[in-house]
Parts: sequence; structure tokens; C-alpha cells
Amino acid sequence: MQIYNLDSKITSKSNSLLNCYIESQKELDISRINEIRIDCRNILEKNGIFEDRKNGAVYMAMETELKRLEDDIEYFNESNLEEMTKAKIDSSIENITLKLESLEQDIAFNFVESEYNLDRQYNENNIRSMLKTFFENYKANTIELLLKRGYSQNTINDIEEDIIEYIASKNSDIITEKFTQDGIKNITSLNESLDELSEKILNEVELRYNCEISGQVYDELKEKREIVKQKALQLQDIMYQIKSLDVKSKQILNEK
Repeated sequence: MQIYNLDSKITSKSNSLLNCYIESQKELDISRINEIRIDCRNILEKNGIFEDRKNGAVYMAMETELKRLEDDIEYFNESNLEEMTKAKIDSSIENITLKLESLEQDIAFNFVESEYNLDRQYNENNIRSMLKTFFENYKANTIELLLKRGYSQNTINDIEEDIIEYIASKNSDIITEKFTQDGIKNITSLNESLDELSEKILNEVELRYNCEISGQVYDELKEKREIVKQKALQLQDIMYQIKSLDVKSKQILNEK
């Protein structure tokens, strides 16, 4: 029996899922970056460094570092998602072959698990390192630019202390945890979606095999048509209930 290009099908659908989760991860990352942006601006504003013509370069330097941080975290999370998807695709293709062999040879099917393992500590350490680099650059650039603009040493010292205090505080741990949790939740969700897809493809292998054995043509759109039919029946039932309620409402009004 032919596999009917199911390996290409699962690769295509898996990559489609991957792209959706990458976009979802980007939105989460941008949200967390904005939290850091607010904290960094607050440190400057607390010490009288507001965004104006004189201090525009200070804020631009901050934005440059934030963009670099965003790119680094985006690349890191995207690589994790891609690595897991590749491992899932490889195991799914192997399972398709094993499923077909089990049907043809009438032997037990042994599911092969993906070799990808999520390492939370590895993720957290990398995020922490990227955040540390960002704040070190943010501090150095801010101090350098404020010195050039003639700000007092007291103001510069206060800003430096506030940045160091932030890095050492629970705030830094919290934002690290948020980035880490976002990535783990997204990877876990993608993993579940890929598992569901793999299960559907394995069911399709068996359905195709049974159809071929019985001399029938496998109808790939049959399930979709059934779903559409069921939704149409549900909609028809809802419309009937609405009409019944309208009739009852009119009867009640007429009785009054």
C-alpha cells in the first residue's frame, strides 16, 4: 500500500502550526518587552530625565537595546519551537511507516515518542543572561550619554543605583519568570497540537488501508462534510427554537 504522501502532509500541516505558534510567541515577547520599557522609562523619569530634545538620544539608545533584546529572545524562542517541531515531524513520519507495517503484517503497533525534551533550567538561564546583557548595556549607554550632556554626578549615581537595584530585585526575577513561562506554555501547547495532528494522520493511515482492502475509495472530505452537515443541523435547530420563542412571546402579548 502507498502512504499517499502522508509524510509530506504531516510536514506541511506541522509547519503551518509552527508558524501560528511563532506569531503567538512574538506577541507575548513584545508584551513583556513593553513591561521592561515602562520600568526603564520610570527609572529615568524618577530621576528627572524626561524624553525631550535634550534627552532624546538617551531614550533612543534604550530603544535600540530593547530591540536587540527582543530580537535575541525572539530568535531563542523560535529556535526552540522549530527544534521541537522538527523532532515531532521525524517521529510522526516514523510512526506512519510503523503503523502501515503493523496493518500490513497484522502485528502490534508501537508508537515512537519524539526525542525532544524541554529543559526549563536551560531556558531560564538563557533568558536571564539576555536580560542581564540588556540591563548592563542600558546602564552603560545611559551613563555615557548623561555624562556627555553635563548631568550632575549625583543624578548619574542615583540612576546607576536604581538600575542595579532593579537587576538585583524581585522585579528582574519576575520578568525572567514571565518570559520563561510564556515560552514553556507556548511550546507545551504546540506539542499538544502536533500530537493531535499526528493522531489524526495515523487514523487516516488505518482508514486508507481498510478502504483499500475492501476495494473502496477513501474519501478525505467525508469527515469535513459530516462536520458541516452537523453544524447546519444545529443552526437549523437554533432557528427553530428562536421561531418558537417568537410565537410564544406573541401569544403572551395577545393574551395581555
